[in-house]
Amino acid sequence: MSKKIIRNSNKNPEKSVLKPLKIFIAASPFLIGVYYEWISCLASMFLLGYLLYCLKIRGKIRVSWSISLFAAALIPVAYGISAFWAVDSGMTLFGMAKFLPLPLFVLAVQQTKKEERGALTDYVPVSGSIMVILSWILGLIPVLKTYFRVNGRLAGFFQYPNTFALYLLVGIIILLSKGRWNKVKALNLLILFTGILLTGSRTGFILLAATILWFCFLIREKKACLGMLGILALLMAMTGIYVLISGNTGAIGRYLTAPFSSSTFLGRILYYKDALPVILRHPFGLGYMGYYFTQGAFQTGVYSVVNIHNELLQFLLDIGWIPTGILAWALIKGIISGKTKERLIIIVILLHSMLDFNLQFLSIFFILFSVIGISEKNVKENAKKGVLVAGMVLISGVSLYFGLDSALYYLKQYSASAALYPGNTNAWMRLLGNAEEVEEMDEIAEKILVLNPDNPLANNAKARVSYANGDFGNMIKYKELSLRYYRYDLEEYLDYFNMLYVGYQLYTENNDLNSAEVCRERMIEIPDMLQNVLDKTDPLAYRIQDKPELELPEEYEQILRSMK
Repeated sequence: MSKKIIRNSNKNPEKSVLKPLKIFIAASPFLIGVYYEWISCLASMFLLGYLLYCLKIRGKIRVSWSISLFAAALIPVAYGISAFWAVDSGMTLFGMAKFLPLPLFVLAVQQTKKEERGALTDYVPVSGSIMVILSWILGLIPVLKTYFRVNGRLAGFFQYPNTFALYLLVGIIILLSKGRWNKVKALNLLILFTGILLTGSRTGFILLAATILWFCFLIREKKACLGMLGILALLMAMTGIYVLISGNTGAIGRYLTAPFSSSTFLGRILYYKDALPVILRHPFGLGYMGYYFTQGAFQTGVYSVVNIHNELLQFLLDIGWIPTGILAWALIKGIISGKTKERLIIIVILLHSMLDFNLQFLSIFFILFSVIGISEKNVKENAKKGVLVAGMVLISGVSLYFGLDSALYYLKQYSASAALYPGNTNAWMRLLGNAEEVEEMDEIAEKILVLNPDNPLANNAKARVSYANGDFGNMIKYKELSLRYYRYDLEEYLDYFNMLYVGYQLYTENNDLNSAEVCRERMIEIPDMLQNVLDKTDPLAYRIQDKPELELPEEYEQILRSMK
């Protein structure tokens, strides 16, 4: 009997809750980095299950009211309440559901021992190596190639090369921060280094070089320094030989171009310049996907991006100054209070995220919240199971509802998605694009405009409906509303011109000279509209890949000359 008591007393519940979280952190990047809303909802369900597991074995949940938890909780809350002023009142709730795993993850981390949290990311280097090997092999299969390679660059399970490179770099930092140099460590580093090289990420490669130099100055182990430099030199030499023999540069060719004069870098600078005035005018943000829906109204070059490729600006655009400021303070505090490894991971992620949208992949966010030093002050051992379970049921319901709707959308079941959640503007837009009958187009466009009054696709559809009904007054109204967001799309101006010309001819034939004159005046204004856009175009717009082309074809110019 005494032996049994001694055996039970050696059980350590704290140890038993650590490993599932370590596996979750290392496995989440394989789920497309937890980028899509439906995957995020699955992550919420797992974390809720994990917290219930902790509640079962410990009888209570530990809660520390820290800046980390506050920042993590404020993000989904801010997305949720932005529905009252967001560009799109329906889509912003998807933002709430997407970022809901963040406070759940911080709570999950709080259930582990403070002294053991440094081990939470231990599996990341191995996870990264496995991903490099698997994605390289799967990328050789033609039907899967587009999932694992982007323009010849290895994209991993993230399906995005730059964030994949960042994940591999974090793995390198973790690996270099623990243990002594040995063959297994060298092999793991070799795979991670190779993976970064194959991603073609210039920012990732620059940060890799800086990380190697940092460790060479920081650690005194000469063997490790020589090993890292040797691996890098070997890879560069092998790459050079391969390029010389095959003539195929692929992803490697990106390293041969100047990063600060490339189209992608200059394009990012243009995004930032266009967005800063918008941020100043909207201190509470535009809501989830608000930037994507409105960029056409303020852009000064030719581009269309879902994310602005800068996480600080992205959160300022989405949820405004206050939540973004609190998140920034939590991360700065993590840098100040963290150990060397934790500081370097935070700094590398933040630097890389100033040129990319890494934190839209929640698996990168999970790593951040694993290393920012979650406070143990103001700890409460909450034993009120009823309140906890009620909260978990509510979060489960939200996750299941929005997760199912998101899954239906990505499975291209647009009608089912819109029926389940009528606020899914993206689903309605897909249905609008597939609509064939005028009445159906009109009905769907009206539903979209309730959610997003300035939606250019819906306003364009309303213009087409008005045109089909012979209502040229409303056609002009809706078409000009849509052109505010299609400023660099010459085809839209030509479409407007053609509709006006038909109206001009019909009104002239029916001797309605006043209406014909309205159409003629609008046609004559189109060249001025195009010139006005060109006058406001940023010089950077002519240095990126897609350049403005807003010159009317000669046949349209001839028509205008005949009317003057």
